[in-house]
Amino acid sequence: MALLEISNVSVRFGGLQALSAISLDVETGYVTGLIGPNGAGKTTLFNVVTGLQPPATGTVVMDGLDITYAKPHRRARAGMSRTFQRLETFGTLSVRDNVLVAAEMRHAWAHDKTAPADVAEQVIDRIGLGAVAAERVDTLPTGMARLVEVARALAG
Repeated sequence: MALLEISNVSVRFGGLQALSAISLDVETGYVTGLIGPNGAGKTTLFNVVTGLQPPATGTVVMDGLDITYAKPHRRARAGMSRTFQRLETFGTLSVRDNVLVAAEMRHAWAHDKTAPADVAEQVIDRIGLGAVAAERVDTLPTGMARLVEVARALAG
């Protein structure tokens, strides 16, 4: 069984068929890429998977649970997160503080007792951002800032 199963997802925007019966499985332990030209529907599919766009048809199943109509915050609490094309970081904060914000938000609703600062440090180490943890994000190259977004997604 795949960790994420997208089955026959279709989306229409008025007269425009954005997605037509898209199916995709994402296996545990693998990196799965989605490529295509501008306008192919990649962002629309991500929006369906993360709950920002309801599908006209089809299902989204995560870890055996149908999440097709679950709200985005429910999906996040189940472990789903995403980043966006445009950088969405707190530029004037350090890398550490950016990740800590996400860890604090998670701590507000999670039932575990792990200290947010510990979560932030673990994620920073895991992503390999330790050398720049004290740096302001707006001083980092774009690629490093993207890693900060990944770290924030994992901390959340």
